[in-house]
Amino acid sequence: MRELSESKERKIGLALSGGSVRGIAHIGVLKALAESGIQRASMAGTSVGSLIGAAIAAGLKWPDILQMAREVFWPSLLNGRRLERFCAAWLPQNFEDLRLPFAAIATTVPDGQTVVLNSGKLAPAISASCAIRVLRRPVSLDGNRLKDGGISCVLPSVVCRQMGADYVIGSDVWEFSAILRGLGVTPAHHSASRLYPRQFLLALSNTDTLIQTSVPLIGYLPGPRSIDRLVAAGEAAARNVDLREQYNGRDHSCTPPL
Repeated sequence: MRELSESKERKIGLALSGGSVRGIAHIGVLKALAESGIQRASMAGTSVGSLIGAAIAAGLKWPDILQMAREVFWPSLLNGRRLERFCAAWLPQNFEDLRLPFAAIATTVPDGQTVVLNSGKLAPAISASCAIRVLRRPVSLDGNRLKDGGISCVLPSVVCRQMGADYVIGSDVWEFSAILRGLGVTPAHHSASRLYPRQFLLALSNTDTLIQTSVPLIGYLPGPRSIDRLVAAGEAAARNVDLREQYNGRDHSCTPPL
């Protein structure tokens, strides 16, 4: 990835997908973006992307977020109470205390509508966004019963647009899209519209630069080495994107028509 000095002329939004433990790869993407001089104006995150996104919005740099990842054994954050305590220890109390505009994405149950959380208490909003189906109970918040944002909006590029971004960088660590790519079915494949969820294709159509990380299976094993592998995979994926060319040309060649 080349340095992008022109990025300061536009409002860049960063959309961070869900992906459970694969979300640690977002940190490597952040490292590559930071070293390229790219400044985000706003960000939105789904599930694990909401936790990483909130940390960026709070003013933490990628080494701080990496340290945050090292402080906890990842599966323990599948517990809602532990996750909220973790957020309270690392993040501001309220959305309004963040340095940059940020939104966490959740899904209402049972009707499956996308909810954009961007005000009030931060920890319960992130907990709701990360409430993985089957493993977690819904989180009650503002009169709604909420679960994992990935159910309805796994990559929140559209929300970045709604927040005022005119150039959106999407970091996709979603396992399902990685499986399809591994089978040779990219978003540009003729069968993409039948296999990828429509909400994901809509997200891609609102993404100017898409970074998709390939995560090695060994990266799922617990421990510091796996964290290093995940971060390295995200960094490599970001550096493989010619951001300057896509930025200047607004190249949507990777995005299928809807």
